[in-house]
Amino acid sequence: MQRWIVPLLMGLVMTSSFAAMPALGLPVFFVLFGIASVAYLIAVWHCEYVPLTAIVIAAVVFRLSLLFSIPALSDDIYRYVWDGRVQWAGINPYLFAPAAQELAHVRDALIFPKINHPELPTIYPPIAQIAFWVGYGISSGILGIKVLLACADLIAGWLIVCLLRHFEQRTQWVLIYFWHPLVIVEIAGNGHIESLGIVALLAAVYLFLKGRDYIALSALGGAVLVKFLPLVFLPYFVRWKGWLPTNWSALLMVPCVVLLGYLPYAWAGASVLGSLGTYAQHWSFNSAVFDVLILLCDDGQIARGIIALLFSSVVLLLIWKRVPLLHGAYLTVATFVLLTPTLHPWYILWLIPFLVFYRHPPWIAFSLLVVLSYHILIQYQARGVWEEAAWVQWVEYGGLILVGLSSLLFKRTEILTKIGRFFNIHRLI
Repeated sequence: MQRWIVPLLMGLVMTSSFAAMPALGLPVFFVLFGIASVAYLIAVWHCEYVPLTAIVIAAVVFRLSLLFSIPALSDDIYRYVWDGRVQWAGINPYLFAPAAQELAHVRDALIFPKINHPELPTIYPPIAQIAFWVGYGISSGILGIKVLLACADLIAGWLIVCLLRHFEQRTQWVLIYFWHPLVIVEIAGNGHIESLGIVALLAAVYLFLKGRDYIALSALGGAVLVKFLPLVFLPYFVRWKGWLPTNWSALLMVPCVVLLGYLPYAWAGASVLGSLGTYAQHWSFNSAVFDVLILLCDDGQIARGIIALLFSSVVLLLIWKRVPLLHGAYLTVATFVLLTPTLHPWYILWLIPFLVFYRHPPWIAFSLLVVLSYHILIQYQARGVWEEAAWVQWVEYGGLILVGLSSLLFKRTEILTKIGRFFNIHRLI
């Protein structure tokens, strides 16, 4: 049998799984996602035998299988559509929460009832808002935004191929991103905005590695205008001479781009940050470290302060060690995933592009297991109760630890085997 036949068969299994997800509902979703995950891992194992063209074609097919489906796992896209509709009505989306009386004339019976937290103003930065405006212009429903984000997702894969060539790695490793079940479900299925931010971040990394600092830092500013997380990567874009930055003028592009992005919305005043403060102070979900800190100090704000201190310390350590850009960004995202008080499955999308280059089994396993946090929706849809099941976190984070320990044990065994072979050879001599 040709070696490329195995990943091809796995691609067919994944396509069938994705196509069945919208029709069979939430409980069966976990079984289908598990089947797709096993097929994905087998395909990753054999990816070096798959032509790049076949990887890309399969990636497009996977996304098309979910593109026209109604999101069943997240309602965030309805807020995207709402923000786009408000802008098409000539209203600044930062001015009013969806439930405000001033927006009563914009409401409808299809989108508005599905918006989460309608009492809160939007949290999304300006480039995200522009994307919502464009998506709503393409289609007044969810499809326009999903098409836009799926295209950004494919561009992200192309940028990963460019980076793989830059580092002289096999381009077939892009399969780790292009075929990842979580990427496909969260972008083509649920329509999350992360793909747009990931494109801007990957463009910034690639351009910086090519010495195009001003354009790279402008792209990083664009990523911040999609989601605020990429701002933490700014220190890795500093070129040092001793302890002084040599590209300080290029670094100014980030605040300049961010300020320019907010300028058209600035007449909303302080509300341009929307509900960011509420999110940062009060929300939590699926976080092992935060839950442990809550038990220890019995105070959410103290726990958040400790997490902020731990995260800042890790970033400062990586900067002090002068960790290279790609590796530093990878370690920073991994630290964020471990420490953030709120870890929705789509937050892991920021980590997956870096797994293409570092391919650490514990994080690959965690990126697949994190979908179990959607288990909370079963009870919520049945009884209206939002309550996390403890076993979910045990499986997610326990899987991360167990696979990590297994990997370390395997490497240690491999090293011991090599040492044994070395001494056996010397005995023969």
